[in-house]
Amino acid sequence: MSSAVSAAEEGNARRFWIKSRKESILALYTPFVVCLASGGLRLDAFQHYVAQDAYFLKAFAQAYELAGECADDDDAKVAIGDLRKSVLEELKMHNSFVQEWGSDLAEENALNSTVKYTDFLLATASGKVEGVKGPGKLATPFERTKIAAYTLGAMTPCMRLYAFIGKEIQALLDTNDSSHLYNKWIENYSSESFQASALQNEDLLDKLSVSLTGEELDIIEKLYHQAMRLEIEFFLAQPLTQQTVVPLLKEHNPEEHHLMIFSDFDLTCTVVDSSAILAEIAIVTAPKSEQNVLENQIARMPSADLRNSWGVLSGQYTEEYEQCIESILLTEKAESFYYDGLSKALEELSEFEKRANARVIESEVLKGLNFEDIKRAGERLILQDGCTGFFQSIINNENLNANVHVLSYCWCGDLIRSALSSGKASRSRRFESCHSNPSSRKEELHTFCGRQAWKHESETLPKDTSTKEKVRRNLAVFRESEPALFSVDIFFIHTLLLNRAGGLHALNVHANEFTYEGSLSTGEIIKKVESPIDKVRAFSELQQSTNDRKNVTVYIGDSVGDLLCLLKADVGIVVGSSSSLRRVGSHFGVSFVPLFPGLVQKQKECVDGSSSNWRGLSGILYTVSSWAEIHAFILGS
Repeated sequence: MSSAVSAAEEGNARRFWIKSRKESILALYTPFVVCLASGGLRLDAFQHYVAQDAYFLKAFAQAYELAGECADDDDAKVAIGDLRKSVLEELKMHNSFVQEWGSDLAEENALNSTVKYTDFLLATASGKVEGVKGPGKLATPFERTKIAAYTLGAMTPCMRLYAFIGKEIQALLDTNDSSHLYNKWIENYSSESFQASALQNEDLLDKLSVSLTGEELDIIEKLYHQAMRLEIEFFLAQPLTQQTVVPLLKEHNPEEHHLMIFSDFDLTCTVVDSSAILAEIAIVTAPKSEQNVLENQIARMPSADLRNSWGVLSGQYTEEYEQCIESILLTEKAESFYYDGLSKALEELSEFEKRANARVIESEVLKGLNFEDIKRAGERLILQDGCTGFFQSIINNENLNANVHVLSYCWCGDLIRSALSSGKASRSRRFESCHSNPSSRKEELHTFCGRQAWKHESETLPKDTSTKEKVRRNLAVFRESEPALFSVDIFFIHTLLLNRAGGLHALNVHANEFTYEGSLSTGEIIKKVESPIDKVRAFSELQQSTNDRKNVTVYIGDSVGDLLCLLKADVGIVVGSSSSLRRVGSHFGVSFVPLFPGLVQKQKECVDGSSSNWRGLSGILYTVSSWAEIHAFILGS
């Protein structure tokens, strides 16, 4: 189906597949699929997989037969019969694999993950579905047709997933090279006939579900997603005895290793740039005229003047930024990766960014913004799908020795903290805002800590060693950041609050900060991270702060300002499609490689007993279309 098809024209099957995007990526990035795609999957592992898949196909054939008995439409019965014939043909192909590789399907017992799916499918086809009458109570043909729809709901995702995986792998193959060990398997699942069969399943599911109620469609959607999860479990359960490059943290030992995740914020985590959000807050909350400014408030320009000022600043920034990029591209093009040349060129961009910030401060357009308005805007900020879930998975995993750092040009760190801890404990957000501007909030900070201390008197520190270690690491970070201000007691309360609150408060935000008078911004900015040079300096300092362990650094970014950090990290991941990032990077010899093909290539190079060899300054950056890919690569399923 074309991606241009409108939501109104899309069928239920298409809608379910789109909602399962993350699960499809998790399946694609499993060790088994990556090894198979590389051509280096060991033969015994493939033989085992073929034997297990045969159980799936036999269950499919039986489920189609049961679904055909439930269908009350002759066309549907014929369509189901055709699909059953396709499965039987696929079983013949499996038998040809057996003959070619010399294994015996009969000798293989079904894995638990195989049994879980086949039992689930056959139970569904027999009418044993939660919230549905038992098969013996389905009196009318219409009621029995629902079972056919439910059965297709449990089968369609598997067909679509295999069609997706087949196409993704086939796209990596050289059409003139037939030496790939599993070329026959790839040809089958990427073939037009199999793609058509997957589409036929989807069309039939749409037809069978057209007269169902919303509640009944919810049942199908639940079955669809359950089938996807069981397919992922099936791929993960395939036994491998070889070195694999996924997931990145497969060999992570918290006693020896340290994972450092770095991420940009604007347009990496967000859908809209934070400067636009702050501009909107300023304009919406500004007085209509100078006479409307109340006594004791910070004087602000009227909203109409403010809107004009923002328009001028924005236009000037865009024009000068583009001029700066073009100026960089006029330099001599590097014949190979040239980090030093790139770093030198980005000094020009850094000076431009600082001049632009100085203009914003001088214009006073950020003057008089209320902290509560900023916090609310952050809580409502739309983030990239999967971003916070990924951070949450890192922070909550007790088996990881990991830190997450956000490095951003954003003018207001409070906006970032509010956005990334949206819906969580507001007292910790307030505490962090005190920490971000200690010179003006020292007294409030101590008062706040005093009020909170009694609430935690009866609480004991975590008993498990790994959580205690996290508390100690957080303590050290805050002590180093403001040694003159924070006492050990305040450290303790801050760390305790962060750990008790849950959420994303354990994120370390490195950004510029507003200064405040009371709860209103003064228009001044505490400048911490203004430019590409500032970013890479902060990155390097943080990277060097944990030399006692084996560091693995991952940087996630989307713009030219992230280039130096992306390249210095062991793994640099580019989100989005910034043309200026690619133009500047390519000018200095940087290669941009889609992540999945990059991992397949890494797997080809992987030799048993060797490390995955992720090292910075390789000149290679990996591109992704979603945070689901990042999650699948680093954490797996």
